[in-house]
Amino acid sequence: METTSPNITAVMLVRDRADLLEASARSVLAQAGVELELVILDDGSVDATPEVAERLAARDARVRILTNVRSRGIPAARNQVLAAARGQYLAVCDSDDLLEPTAYAKQSRLLDADDRLGGAGVRLSVFRGDPADGAEPDWHWGLRDGRLPFVFSGAMFRTEALREAGGFDERWPIAEDVHLGYRLAGKGWQFATVPEVLVHIRVHDGSISQSRVLQREWYNLRAQCVGLRELRGRFSFRGYAVVCQSVLRVGLAAAGLRRR
Repeated sequence: METTSPNITAVMLVRDRADLLEASARSVLAQAGVELELVILDDGSVDATPEVAERLAARDARVRILTNVRSRGIPAARNQVLAAARGQYLAVCDSDDLLEPTAYAKQSRLLDADDRLGGAGVRLSVFRGDPADGAEPDWHWGLRDGRLPFVFSGAMFRTEALREAGGFDERWPIAEDVHLGYRLAGKGWQFATVPEVLVHIRVHDGSISQSRVLQREWYNLRAQCVGLRELRGRFSFRGYAVVCQSVLRVGLAAAGLRRR
């Protein structure tokens, strides 16, 4: 029986990941030195994912399960788990990623030490098959306005900061996390990164369609424009250069779609 309120709510959105869910969940439950709960939201799975989640909950009382009969989409699902979170901090873990066992302790120590921080990120690696063979990518997504790059995969946030900002905008099917990050920054929250590889992102086979690439790049550019407004144009030179790069990527994606 759980006797201590969780300090950290780990949230895991999952849809049709019966083959990968357990390994990811176990990497969360193996976090050392923290009190946590794991909220798994099954967003309309049609495979054996619900059975895997139920087995996890039966074995560990820290696991809570939420279920959507039909998929509500990522932003709405994120808001659903945000509303259900009981922890002071909310940690994001995708259902196919793996965490190092010290990740949450190191992130929560950063947040404990500085009440100006709204989020604590980590460095990450990408892998196929064996995480030991992974490598740090030469790209990242997140806040890129001239501050230390902040990546949303595996990040930990102050739960109340996310709620006070209004949560995730459900009109944003892509880059909803970057959009929220700039809104948090506009309210004065700062971000930090643990300088260690603590999250391993699994890369799946299969390519993203060109139309999907264009949509992703377009929403990332829109999120950066929101950042310019929220921060009243207080980007560094490097930050403005990143916006120009985003404009170029949108143009290249659109040109690639037209050639098809």
